[in-house]
Amino acid sequence: MKPILHIVKNSNDRQAIEVIEKQANDNAYGVTVVFIQDAVSLPPIPNPNVRTYALVDDVKGKTISSDVTPSTELIRFEDMLNLIFSVESITVW
Repeated sequence: MKPILHIVKNSNDRQAIEVIEKQANDNAYGVTVVFIQDAVSLPPIPNPNVRTYALVDDVKGKTISSDVTPSTELIRFEDMLNLIFSVESITVW
């Protein structure tokens, strides 16, 4: 079984974060989260089963770039596309 991918673009979407945290506890294969657009400043989900990414193009040149934590990996748009084809399911928030 492959991990679950969540793409989050709204930093105010608490429901997305709650669902991600719940799935991370239930899914032995992990959850991957890509924060895009306004959500790139969100902190990573504090769960070892969650890998947190942000799109480098959304961070580059913005004042929020300093808010991206070291445990958030920066990826390119092409890398996100590769993730899409390597996961079990995708939810876009």
